[in-house]
Amino acid sequence: MQKLLFAKIEAWLVIFLFLVGILAMVVFGALVLEGQKDAGRFVAPGKVAIAMAEIPRTVQSIITTGPPSRAGRYERFGDRSGWTFPAGEEAGKLDSYLLLSRYDGDRNRHVVELVDLSDHTVRHTWWPDADEMLADVPQDSDVINYSRWSTLEYEVVHPLLTPVGDLLIKDHQTPVTRIDHCARPVWQNAESYYHHSTELGPEGAMWLPSRIVPAPEKHGRHFFVDGLAEVTLDGELLREISLPGLLERNGMMATMFTAGSYVDDPLHLNDIQPVMADGPYWKRGDLFLSMRHRSLVLLYRPSEDRVIWHKQGPWLAQHDVDILDDRRIAIFNNNTYNRGQGSFILGANEINVYDFATDEVSSPFKEALAEMESLTLTEGLFDLTADGSAIVEEENSGRILIFAPDGRPVAEFVNRAEDDGAVYGLGWSRLITRAEGDAALQAIAARPACG
Repeated sequence: MQKLLFAKIEAWLVIFLFLVGILAMVVFGALVLEGQKDAGRFVAPGKVAIAMAEIPRTVQSIITTGPPSRAGRYERFGDRSGWTFPAGEEAGKLDSYLLLSRYDGDRNRHVVELVDLSDHTVRHTWWPDADEMLADVPQDSDVINYSRWSTLEYEVVHPLLTPVGDLLIKDHQTPVTRIDHCARPVWQNAESYYHHSTELGPEGAMWLPSRIVPAPEKHGRHFFVDGLAEVTLDGELLREISLPGLLERNGMMATMFTAGSYVDDPLHLNDIQPVMADGPYWKRGDLFLSMRHRSLVLLYRPSEDRVIWHKQGPWLAQHDVDILDDRRIAIFNNNTYNRGQGSFILGANEINVYDFATDEVSSPFKEALAEMESLTLTEGLFDLTADGSAIVEEENSGRILIFAPDGRPVAEFVNRAEDDGAVYGLGWSRLITRAEGDAALQAIAARPACG
């Protein structure tokens, strides 16, 4: 072996191997280009070349993309677990339900629970089986990360409860599936890859962010083309509007492309909030859109294909736009920066309220969220109740916080597992009114029991 390692090599052989290497690089690059064109005589070897070229990207994705089951240990939580009540149990009671989406660290899978906030008991539970649910869905896209398509890793993101006790569920970039009260699939829409929020519109259909695949060639193969997908509760995809397309048609190309570095996910649509009734600043059927990577909130009118209003900041990397009344919206402000040394939160998360009448932004729970150290770098959302209480989900940190209208913390849920003591992530929970929750439970009680 030593003789082999230290053997003399003729100069002509070194030059020859160098030239062969250069030629191989040229041929490899040509094959990659052929594969990207998806046409011509060398498509098959071109696809192989693309797969080889993407090995570093794939490895990086595996390393940097944490599973939804991510667990942490947070000193600021102490040893608290489950529901606790800083202001006493009575103060933490609300006349509503919480559709709690969480990763169960003891059973190593995601669960959805309907929690009665008047006594914080679980009234019904759904255990989706992603292995079974997604078994027959083709995994044939070269830009979708399929690593979460398993019961072990599947995260139920922003489930929607129907009046009969079914759920509409999805993970990020998966089909949307309707499951019954026993978590058995009723139907599935795999026409697109859906992600982030699920909200009902005024006509009774859902609006969901989607990823349109393949991306237009002019944008690049890995460009994340966010879509605005309208899907009925029976699973029919009514329409899918390209977000880059509507921005381009409205003269907003600068939100996606600049003369600087190319970014393949420049927008990152994470919420579509439909407008349910006319007001002085919007119309029924309009859509509020949240674009995290631009700290941008936008009002879009599909009936006219027109951007009505948009505002960038003061929120940073925000999620979850809610309509409060006929002139105000509220936004979950992650307050997340990245100055080249990784993401960090400027202080704490906030709930920003923007008033269209005054063009002013307020932060009514700023001190309360800072005091409780609400720190979710990504995701996260909130709900405001009729009496002005706030329910905040720290998705990354596995915690729910409930604040009284005066900002007092009155209830806290920490998603801690018993087996390992770690705190596991949440999946975008949802406030359910008393009437909606009662109706769903009555419907479930009238259906056959789950075996």
